[in-house]
Amino acid sequence: MVALLLALLGSLLALPAEAAPAPGIRASYANPVRKADGHVDARATVDRLRAMNADTYAFLVNKSTDWGDLEQEFLPAAQASGLAVWVYLVPPTECPGGTSCAEYLPYKKDYVAWGQAIARLSVRFPVLKAWAMDDFNANTATFTKDYTARMRTAARAIQPGLDFYPVVYANAVTQSFVDTYAASIDSLILPFRDDPYRNTLWTGSLRPQLDQIVARLAGKSRKAILMVYASTLSRTTITPDVEYVRAVTAVGLEYAAAGKLDGVIQYALPLTPGRPQSSDERVAHAGNSALVFTVHPDNATTAGDYAAASATVRLDAGSTSCRMVVWHTDDRPATSPPGYHAKQAIVGGTQVWERDVASEGSDWYTSSPVDLTPRLSGGSATLTLRLYEKKAVTNYSVTARMDDISLTGCHVANPGFEADGGWTYSRKGGDVLAGRHTYDPVYSTSVHAAVGALYGG
Repeated sequence: MVALLLALLGSLLALPAEAAPAPGIRASYANPVRKADGHVDARATVDRLRAMNADTYAFLVNKSTDWGDLEQEFLPAAQASGLAVWVYLVPPTECPGGTSCAEYLPYKKDYVAWGQAIARLSVRFPVLKAWAMDDFNANTATFTKDYTARMRTAARAIQPGLDFYPVVYANAVTQSFVDTYAASIDSLILPFRDDPYRNTLWTGSLRPQLDQIVARLAGKSRKAILMVYASTLSRTTITPDVEYVRAVTAVGLEYAAAGKLDGVIQYALPLTPGRPQSSDERVAHAGNSALVFTVHPDNATTAGDYAAASATVRLDAGSTSCRMVVWHTDDRPATSPPGYHAKQAIVGGTQVWERDVASEGSDWYTSSPVDLTPRLSGGSATLTLRLYEKKAVTNYSVTARMDDISLTGCHVANPGFEADGGWTYSRKGGDVLAGRHTYDPVYSTSVHAAVGALYGG
């Protein structure tokens, strides 16, 4: 008998331990699967969220049918699945029917009543954990310190554990804001858009922004939830692609694992499979990817500003010479003012090629072959492709692209930009941007898989 017990104990000890749940919220917001009649398909939406390894969904209440769909369909499905839910409201600046919120049903502009109703739903459906307010910092005339405290207090009088999360952009998370509102919020949702430059191309400012905001909130024992733009952000030039979403999400999860963030939430990640990204199109010379540079309308630049991509060019084995041809394009017609935006190639610190964006039309063109041999040192050199501001502009937008770097007698990694890697990106002056962008005809499927792999890691 003793031997049998010992054998059983040994077999139990040999069983693999269940992995501990990954730290931090793993959420998605809005963009549900909808039925043909426009109502939310609760079962399909919950299934897609679960397949993406999301543990939380922020349900946007905006359309007239949304509140009914939430109460009658989505919350019962989420409760059965164990999926946590937040109710995501819009402020007066976003209300249906204008700032009076006359068509924002059922509680219009009475956000205390909204909070109380959400709390009552939370009592019925305990998976309802929080409510959130979009564009909070743009609506502080409504959401004063006292009114925000009233909203949260009224909701918590009904459901004590119900959290409140305002959506606040990085440039608004000042020490004054934190001091004013920390006592009336539980976390804040922090969308990353490279503020103040508003784009979904550049990720280099993410860590510095997070470090500053994490430290500021920690002083009041609060944390942020990073919002990743997985759908097109208004008033931007380049849509987010899968690699952008993957890169920002990975950093957010890293900070959550370190206890610096409360988690990550995807902005409007499309849950219906098989769809391209909204407003995106294939613009590469060949394949689906290209190097892209932008200056957005109404953005001011300074002479000498630039955005650049750099890689190492090396001689092929046995070669003694190196020649380059660059495919390039931009969206400025030849009638545009010259002398402002220039596409350039620099090798070993010396400019070897330049083309003004006003030189040609908007087709793809090739540079003349450029001999790089004199610029190599020990058989290699740094190749930099960039958009350079020769003169300052205040409202002279451009989107320029380079692709398929053709080299003879030498090589660089990833010359067609079809893979991730091989190039590093830099900028001087944040209003000129550079990055690799990839068009994906089934973006919604691909981004769902990419986020799912990270959320499940």
